[in-house]
Amino acid sequence: MDSAPILIYLGLFAMSLAVLVFSADKFVGGAEQVGLALGIPHFIMGITVLAVGTSFPELITSLYAVHDGNSEIVIGTVIGSNIANILFILGLTAIFSRNFVITWDLLHGDLPMLFGSLLLLAFVVYPLSDADLTLFHQVTARLGESGSEALGPRAGVNWREALLLLAGYVLYVQYYAVRHFNGEIADSAELSERPPFRWRMVFWVVAGLIGVLIGAKYTVENAVVLATHLGLGKEVIAASLIAAGTSTPELVVAISAARRNNFEMALGNITGSNIFNTFVVLGLPALISPLVGNHMPLRVGDESVLFLQMPFYGATLLLFLVVMLDKQITRTEGWVIFLAYILFVCKLFNVL
Repeated sequence: MDSAPILIYLGLFAMSLAVLVFSADKFVGGAEQVGLALGIPHFIMGITVLAVGTSFPELITSLYAVHDGNSEIVIGTVIGSNIANILFILGLTAIFSRNFVITWDLLHGDLPMLFGSLLLLAFVVYPLSDADLTLFHQVTARLGESGSEALGPRAGVNWREALLLLAGYVLYVQYYAVRHFNGEIADSAELSERPPFRWRMVFWVVAGLIGVLIGAKYTVENAVVLATHLGLGKEVIAASLIAAGTSTPELVVAISAARRNNFEMALGNITGSNIFNTFVVLGLPALISPLVGNHMPLRVGDESVLFLQMPFYGATLLLFLVVMLDKQITRTEGWVIFLAYILFVCKLFNVL
């Protein structure tokens, strides 16, 4: 296989991804400034623009993938990004932080929602590939069912399941909204300290949105071409290169917050992004078109790549729970978390 075309497409993919992430950052920054200038409270901005902002590249990429008929990229990107957020980003953040300590009560907030979103994700995506369907039909046939003829083909996520996922995110936002307004008094100084409105803010919103759309278009297209030249499924590229690349905003925010000893922001950005990915990045595209799973073996145990991703994501959340029980992450634990991500990538590409 000639390596020159692969390097060219890899370079084009990296450039498209860079445009996507840079444009998303400008769009979110401009939207935040416009919102504050119009007097929208900081909390509302936090649970809308800022919470959604770091996952904006994943969302636009997924929407374009569905529009372009590559819906299997969506599931791979969502789960791969969720794994990268915890193992890659949290691991690196803990390694570069001397003492990652938080006071935030995860057990009464994001942690139950994380595990709840995992269960809901598992329910809506299975069965998710031809290999999965074959195994599922064999089991039902042994139990006396009529088998595949009665079941027929099934998409990974249909529009009914998409509405269920989106409802989960509405509950998540409502929980924090009620918690905020019941536990805190609105700061009347917010409105008096709002920045002046400038048209430059609107320019960055428009320019950033255009850049995101262009970057998402060519990211998906180059990912598909790259996967074809490498002889891999599109889901492998989605779970690795696209997932890690679109998680760059979370990495920047987490390390920047940790350097300022704002570990709650770093951790909240990671958990909030995972919840948004599962509920919205997966749910919204499924309203446009049903999301299918993988249609071909991907050299991961002779089964679908999601046979690796889903159990690995469950194990990732269990590791996250164990590490966070004492509300701190040491550098040693950070290295363990980061090495777990290296293991995931190696298994994904069948290196180990």
